[in-house]
Amino acid sequence: MNAAPNPRQIEAEQLRRIRARLAAVAPGNWRRAADDMGEMIVGEDEHGALITLMRCDAATFEEVEFMAASPAMVGFLLALLDRAIEALRKTPPNAETGQGSRREGAAPDYAAEAAMKCAEPAFKAFLEQRHGLERPLTDERAAQKLRSVLGITSRSELNQNTDAADRWRALRQDFQAWRKAG
Repeated sequence: MNAAPNPRQIEAEQLRRIRARLAAVAPGNWRRAADDMGEMIVGEDEHGALITLMRCDAATFEEVEFMAASPAMVGFLLALLDRAIEALRKTPPNAETGQGSRREGAAPDYAAEAAMKCAEPAFKAFLEQRHGLERPLTDERAAQKLRSVLGITSRSELNQNTDAADRWRALRQDFQAWRKAG
């Protein structure tokens, strides 16, 4: 009788396949283009010549942008995941559980939380809709708008200034309510 696959093993295998797929399209410098036949995504062959990867006749602007940016986005997310795993490996184990984690009673890292939120498309849309974030909705613009909305010059203030932390928690609650409202 075969044992059921371990969920972590399944996830590890899926992650391995994603890395292999990204490596297969390297360098993955895709971009949008257009010709007399319409929108397309282009890349470069091994000699640097532009090649048409796909035609996008019925896709929206956002869909074409997403497809063109997908190798860079996947690479970014994999690098972020690798850094998070490395940080977890370096975190001293909790004496009670034996697992690495923030110790109970330790102060929350609002600066890191805010940085992660500024990378979330939904949070950027919230900042655009509720606080006038201008397009393009980049991480840096989101961070700049966040600092402006919270009245801070650096996200690190969220860990040092209780008033700034209170404003961050309130904004975070507003975002959650906005997200639930759809």
